[in-house]
Formats: sequence, C-alpha cells, structure tokens
Amino acid sequence: MKNYITIFLFAFVITSCKENKKETDSTAVENKLTTQDIDYPVIKVGKGPDALFLTPNKSFLYVANVEDTLISVIDTQTDKVLKNIEGIRYPWGFVQLAESNLVAVSGYDKQVVIIDFDNHTILKEKLFKTHIGGITANRKGDLIYVIAIDDNKVLQLDATNLNILKTFPTGKGPDGIGISENDSKLFVTNTEDGSISVIDIETGKKSIIKTGGKPELIHGNKDHSLLYISNFFGNKIHIIDTEKGEIVKEIEGVKTPEEAVLSKDENILYVVSFDLSEVFVYDAVTLEKQSVTYKTGNKPIGVMPVGNKLYVSNYGDNSISIISK
Repeated sequence: MKNYITIFLFAFVITSCKENKKETDSTAVENKLTTQDIDYPVIKVGKGPDALFLTPNKSFLYVANVEDTLISVIDTQTDKVLKNIEGIRYPWGFVQLAESNLVAVSGYDKQVVIIDFDNHTILKEKLFKTHIGGITANRKGDLIYVIAIDDNKVLQLDATNLNILKTFPTGKGPDGIGISENDSKLFVTNTEDGSISVIDIETGKKSIIKTGGKPELIHGNKDHSLLYISNFFGNKIHIIDTEKGEIVKEIEGVKTPEEAVLSKDENILYVVSFDLSEVFVYDAVTLEKQSVTYKTGNKPIGVMPVGNKLYVSNYGDNSISIISK
C-alpha cells in the first residue's frame, strides 16, 4: 500500500523526527505477539517492513523497511536478524538479477542499489532526480526497470552502471511493475488513474487496462506468463496473461489486498489483507478460497512462503510474523 506509506515518508523526511523511532531488536524472535487469540513468534525489524526477498538457497530473507534506511537480513534457520544493511534510502522493492548473486533494490528517496546477497554488502548505488518505486528486471539481468514516481515514467537502467538507457511514460501515480515472459512488455499499476499500463519495450507504445480502484503490487509466476496484481480499493486480485496483455481472471471479495504470492510449486496463492490482518489461501488453479486463514500482525503487506513457514511483514508493528502452515 505504497501511496499510504508515502504520506508517512514525506513527514518522516521533512521533520526528521527520531524521538519516536522504535528500536530494532537485531537478535530476536523471543518476543511473542498475540492477534485475536493466536500466539506466534515474531521478529522485530526496522520501521515499516514491507517487501520481502528470499535468497535462492532459502537461507536469508531480506526485509525492506520502507520508513527506515536499512534492510533487515533474517537467517531463516534461526529466525533471527543476522545483520542490517545500512544506507538504503527507504527501501521499497527487490529483484534478483538473473541467476547471479545480486539483488537490485529500489529506495524511495531517489536511489537504486545493487547488493551482493552472498555477503550482504552494497556493491554499487546511484541517486536519481525522482522518487523511485517498484522494480523489476529482464531474464538476462542486464536491464533493470524502475518506477520514476514524480515523473510518471519507467526508467530502463543498465545493470552494470545504473545509467538510464530509455524512459517510458506511465499513467498517474505509478507504483508496481512487472515484466512479461519474453521480456517484451512491462506492466505498471497506476494508483491515481485506476489503471494498468501495458508498455511495449521495443517500440514504447502503450495501451491501458482500466481497472478502477487502486491497483498496486505485482508478483509473477516463475516464467512471468502470469502476473498477480492487487487492487487495494477494488478488493480484488487481477490475473494478467502477459502474452495476451490482458486480465484473464480475477479473485473478488478480498478486502484491501496487498501482496498475492504463489507457493514454490505454484499450486497455492497467498493473499494478504491489510485491514483484516490476515493471509487468505487460494487454490492457484481453480482460484477457490481454502478453509484456512492465517492471522498476522498489524497492517500486513508482504508474504513469503519458505518450507512449512510463512513470513509476513507487518507494517503496523515493525515485525515479521513466523506462521507455521
């Protein structure tokens, strides 16, 4: 729910109020948080935890703390914060660059960073003239695409030096971004327009899918043939066939959805409800809602399935829930 968060970010940047900043417990999962009679372990992280990234070996979970200047690195074996990667200017989103050990990170405060996730260090960074939103990359990992929020554009970056190669116009209030299976099209959610831009990367031509509501976050299946897009005010998930460039299915009746993420085998779809503080479970083929629902912390946004656990980022209480499936 990035536009909601942006209001707080502006206030945070302008006032620089540190006195109310909650401490990050870098050691710990010992704390318990109770939500509607459900006890579960939580990991305290930075301010405003949001997007999540899991390293390919499933050993480390990266947490983008969007109201902070750090990424929390969680060891998934111990469920403790191993370290904090400092100097990320309100981290927003992640994308792995092909099969490499590199992850590109968008920082809302005009920054893109490349991190080596083998040793959790920043390799390069670059500042831009616009606030930066969602991020994705092509299959080769040599091109990065980021949302230029203030300019209503997508920036195509050279992954080697982070120089701008091309720009593509979007609608108003661009937020999330996804890429098609064959790297030919970009899909951008326009939160102010209630639409999704479909951009031909080679020609720059753009078409519009009108959705109404407030389309936001985008997650794909493994080959990016399908994209799952949350519509926060529309209370639904749009499923786009990236070859056709159109919505082919929808899940309705999901109150204030945030991330919609597939299980590793792509049989299950997990959908986060921000207002209800719950994760819903759907059959990814039939889209039928399953009987199980998981309670989370306050104002959840991100979800990451890892083995028999779900990690959920709770924006409202600066924590990560660890939920046994």
